[in-house]
Amino acid sequence: MKKLLSSLLALTMALSLAVLPASALELEDAKKLLAIHYVDGVAPEVLELDSLDAILEAIGDPYTFYMTPEQYQSFNQSVNGRTVVGIGATVETAYDGGYRVMSVLPDSPALEAGIQPGDILTAVDGMPTSPDVDPRVPVTGEEGTVVTLTVNRSGQVLEFTLTRRAVNIPIVTYEQVGSAGVIDCISFGATTAQSIQEAIRELDDDTAVWIMDLRANPGGDSGATATSASLFTGSGIMLYFRDGSGRYNYSYTMPGFPDMTDKPVIVLTSEHSASGSELFAGDMRTYRAGIALGQRSFGKGTAQIIFDETNSDVMVGGEAMKITTYRFFSPDGATNHVVGVLPTLLISPENTSAAALLLTSPKPARAKDFLKLELAGQTFYIDVKEAVKAENKAAFVELLEALPPSAKLYEGSGVQSWTQLTPAQLAQQRGLSFTSRSFSDTVDCTYAREIDTLAAYHILNGYEDGNFHPDDTLTRAQFVTLVASALDLPAGKGGQFSDVQEGQWFAAPVSAMTDMGFLSGRGDGTFGPNDTITYQEMVTVLSNVAAWTSMDGYDLNKSDLLPEELVEYYDWAEWARVPARNLDALEALTGELAPTDLVTRELAAATLCRLMESTHLIWN
Repeated sequence: MKKLLSSLLALTMALSLAVLPASALELEDAKKLLAIHYVDGVAPEVLELDSLDAILEAIGDPYTFYMTPEQYQSFNQSVNGRTVVGIGATVETAYDGGYRVMSVLPDSPALEAGIQPGDILTAVDGMPTSPDVDPRVPVTGEEGTVVTLTVNRSGQVLEFTLTRRAVNIPIVTYEQVGSAGVIDCISFGATTAQSIQEAIRELDDDTAVWIMDLRANPGGDSGATATSASLFTGSGIMLYFRDGSGRYNYSYTMPGFPDMTDKPVIVLTSEHSASGSELFAGDMRTYRAGIALGQRSFGKGTAQIIFDETNSDVMVGGEAMKITTYRFFSPDGATNHVVGVLPTLLISPENTSAAALLLTSPKPARAKDFLKLELAGQTFYIDVKEAVKAENKAAFVELLEALPPSAKLYEGSGVQSWTQLTPAQLAQQRGLSFTSRSFSDTVDCTYAREIDTLAAYHILNGYEDGNFHPDDTLTRAQFVTLVASALDLPAGKGGQFSDVQEGQWFAAPVSAMTDMGFLSGRGDGTFGPNDTITYQEMVTVLSNVAAWTSMDGYDLNKSDLLPEELVEYYDWAEWARVPARNLDALEALTGELAPTDLVTRELAAATLCRLMESTHLIWN
């Protein structure tokens, strides 16, 4: 990877509250800031629009916006933790039929009323929310006054009446739970690293495994994130930034920065974990300091600079403008933007906490009645007697079902005697109801490991008979659907191809992959969804994926073929030679197929899995 050196950058990566774009900032000054700093560039016709509101709407980036002095002050409070008057909930920037609740603070009116992360705020005191109204304006008010919120929860409309009061924002809390040191962090702000450091100093002696709960953490400051992660990893590069011209900078902690613990970390993630939370998880993955457990995270991998009076002479009176200036990457070169972080163990929300706690037993003096789990460079111990208790059994079974093929499970006996066995064998011995995520017809496949890995993360689906049918060929629509599912892409705008109509089962993934720039059609306005995909077509799509998801893939895609590489890949179509070289360099090419051979389901799964592993989208 080609990188440029840089000092530690002061960037913010928080998912903040939505704000009004209407500004006191001079329009021409705002245009200059956007033209110079916005990561994807701004089209000339957009900069010709006659208001900042119109320009920001045309850019369509929910993380680029103007803040009044009052809004900027509130933003800093939400990141750094203070006492404020309100209801004690944070919401996401993006407006999609309302504002999604990202976190609910402890000891708050929102928590007591029953508001939950994931609820969509649709009205305040009967007035519908809208993209151009900051929800804090009607929600906040004087202490002791009442506000009624309307939310949509999975299609159900609910109303909550809350009394505003002073709410403390404790961005870090911690406690000892058995042999686990549990840190709950809802933001990476000015005090976060210090609080985590205090937790480690106070609890590490009695801790076997650390649990870092980031399930309600929408991000924060990049420096605070880097410092917090370094407490578990030691000094090093903590993230890379790439600007619109393709240049890299990086954020780091200085040599000699204290690695305060050698205990493994379990990072708890959810769909509400975003930005800095995803970066923290990526740091644990890069430096093999722990694992992640939970659900795929939100997927915000862009960084913003806040321009205010301290760094811009066009900002006055406490106002600020937040502009997306970089895409950021974990130290191993992987992005989390859109795709999120896929945890090491994919566990349902209801079992996440219990499953994590089951992995926190200290190494036993006697192996009998314990399990040893080796996963992602870590070793965990499970007290079987505790795991099979009624209150833990569901989490224990799901934990076993979630183990990828790379995991090694051992059953203990005697003092320190361990015998390897499969999760299914253990479940059968203990009389547990176990449902394997793998397929019965792939056991003897050449690429059984890769297929089972994707199955463990619910990326692969079988047929109605429960089998995978590895020898069947794939249509272009089936392959695109597989990749879109693996990357968790949102539906695109549609209408790109004349033979892909809204409502067809493959329309959403085709539009999503096209919008991302991962595929193109036949050149005549059609996609050919029912055509069987060839090896070189598959490789070309996956090379585009690699260029977007990883620093290595991006750099490879920018480099021309060397003469000797041209000879090696001469049999490929001209448009597929660089992609073939790219995937080969990433050790993702599989099989001995000719470029025009048809692709089987087995080969497609194997190539996709190897690419996700080499670009660190799969935690291994």
